[in-house]
Amino acid sequence: MFVAFETLPDESRIWVYQADRELTPEEQRQITALGQDFVGQWATHGQPLHASLAILKNYFLVIGVDDRQLPSGCSIDASVEFVRKVGNRLQLDFFNRTRVPLLINDVVKTVPLTEIKDQIKHGAVSEDTLLVNTLVQKKGDLSRWIVSVKESWLGRYLPQAQPK
Repeated sequence: MFVAFETLPDESRIWVYQADRELTPEEQRQITALGQDFVGQWATHGQPLHASLAILKNYFLVIGVDDRQLPSGCSIDASVEFVRKVGNRLQLDFFNRTRVPLLINDVVKTVPLTEIKDQIKHGAVSEDTLLVNTLVQKKGDLSRWIVSVKESWLGRYLPQAQPK
């Protein structure tokens, strides 16, 4: 059963899918329409799930489900297949995890994982650069899914301060 994303409880389970490029307004409209159809029929063991989706920062497709009735493995597989089909239809890749999403001037910029250490070394990415944490699992975590590099897994690649 489709519900408005805002009405899902903060404890709701979410999955964040990062597109390989910025989504156009038309693509966002299509994804939203297709997603409402999908979650409107999404069920676990024959019981409808209270679920929703949102597109955030023009890059991220977030699917959420009320945690009082979590989907089964087969239901989760169905949601992954939905995202894959949408990606194929719109020539998008939501499963490429080789790009790091940074937020610069409130715009998502992705940096290839293979280049991130050099970007840090040369100062293009600093400890205060913002990173979008796509690993959040609860809707309430979206209030703090944007963190500084120093507070993220990338922090281990920052130069260490030398003791005086």
